[in-house]
Amino acid sequence: MGYEDSLRQARELLISEINHLKDELAKKEQHLRKLDSFLREPYTSGRNGTSLTKSVVEIVYRLVKAENEPITAKAVVKEFFKHRQDVNESTIRSTLYQVSRKQKPTEIEVEGSVIAVEIIKDGPTYDVAVVSEAEPSFKEAHA
Repeated sequence: MGYEDSLRQARELLISEINHLKDELAKKEQHLRKLDSFLREPYTSGRNGTSLTKSVVEIVYRLVKAENEPITAKAVVKEFFKHRQDVNESTIRSTLYQVSRKQKPTEIEVEGSVIAVEIIKDGPTYDVAVVSEAEPSFKEAHA
């Protein structure tokens, strides 16, 4: 076996080892991401365990009340990311669209009282309609 053959074999062996280590690293990174999301999810699933739907509806409600006009999905996503980073943009937009298609209003807590609101989609904008207001004690008595 010549000198060049030895070098070629050593090179192939090193390339094979590097590829194996890259695959191993990718698997470990994926496992680490799964663990990270598992550990983060129960604790950062919103304020006081608020669901994604309620978080999105609360943000739409606050933005519409602050601006006194319908808002865009982009504004909702931007505001959402100020509070939570555990959900990607397409999931937020999808949830926003699904909420606008819901037939039953979503109950959210605003300033100590529970209100039922509907999200209304009008072209590229979203608006809020308050369906009813209820006292928290009334809700708890019938929960």
